[in-house]
Amino acid sequence: MSAMDRFRIDFIQDIIEVNETDHTFHAKLSLDPRRYEWKMVGGEECLYDKLNDEYIPKSFYEDAVKQIVGAPIYFQPRLIENPDEYIIKRVSNIRAEFNDSFPKPTFKDKSEEFLEELEVNELGFVILSLDIVNSTILSTTLSSDKYSKLISVLLFEFSSIIPLFHGHILKYTGDGIIAYFPEPSFILKNDLAIDCAITLRKLVYQGINSVIKDYGYDDINIRIGLDSGEASIMTIGNAETKQHKDIIGSVVSLAAKIQNTAEAGGINLGEITLRNLHTGWRLICTKINLPANWKYQKENGEPYQIYKVGTA
Repeated sequence: MSAMDRFRIDFIQDIIEVNETDHTFHAKLSLDPRRYEWKMVGGEECLYDKLNDEYIPKSFYEDAVKQIVGAPIYFQPRLIENPDEYIIKRVSNIRAEFNDSFPKPTFKDKSEEFLEELEVNELGFVILSLDIVNSTILSTTLSSDKYSKLISVLLFEFSSIIPLFHGHILKYTGDGIIAYFPEPSFILKNDLAIDCAITLRKLVYQGINSVIKDYGYDDINIRIGLDSGEASIMTIGNAETKQHKDIIGSVVSLAAKIQNTAEAGGINLGEITLRNLHTGWRLICTKINLPANWKYQKENGEPYQIYKVGTA
C-alpha cells in the first residue's frame, strides 16, 4: 500500500470491558459526527467524509469495520501528561545549560541502534524537519562562543522532546533537526508527530525565549515541516571513515521542502500527513496557497498540497 492509499476512519470509543489478563478489550465504536454522515448517492448509501470531501461505499466501510474486530491495536501515548507543565519545568534546566551547570551527557545514538535492529528494508515514517529562522544572520552577528552556546542548548532541548512522542533524531542539520516517527501504527505516529511539533513550538515561544533574553539574546523563531510515507533504511558511507544507517526517500527531502514554506513560528504539513491525522488535529489545519515555484506533484499530476497547523 502506498502512502497516498493509506487512510483512517475515526471512531468515538465507548469502552465496555477491559481484560488485563489477555490484554483485550470490548468497545462500542461510533463514527465521529464531526467528520462523517450517511448520504444516498445514486441510490446507494455512502458514508460522506466531510474533511476529505469523499464518499465511501457502505460495503467498503463494512469490510473495513470487519477487519478491525480482533486486530491488534498499538497504543503509544505521549510520555508527558501536560506539555505546558513540561515546558515550565524545563526553564530551570535551560538556565543551567547556559550557566554550564548542567550534567554533561554521555554519547549515545539510540536512533542508530533502532535502525540497526530493524529487520525490514522499508518502513512507513512521519518525518519532522525543524530549523531556526535566520540562523545564518545569527551566526554572523553573534560571537562564535555565544552562537555555539545557543545552538547547543537549542538542539539539546529539541532532542529531549522527540523521544517523549516515540520519535528518534535522524540527524542534526547545524541549525535544526530531522526526526522520524516509525511504524508500527503509521496512523498513530501521524498524531504523535503533530503533537510533538506543537510542543516544540511551545517550548521555543513559551520556554526558551523567556530565558535567553536574560543572557543577551533576542527571541528566536523556528519553523517546522511534516510529511509521511514510505522510505528505505540503508547503510551509507564507508567504514574506513564514517558509516551509519540512514533513511532514504522522497518523504525526508519533502518534509524539509515543506518546512521551508512555513512562516516564522509556523508548522506546515503535507497532504499524506493531513489525511492520516485524527479529526481533532484535522480541524486545526487549513490549506495554504502553494508557492509559485512549488513543483511537487502526486501520481495523478495534481499538486501535492500543503496545510498550515493552527493553535491547538
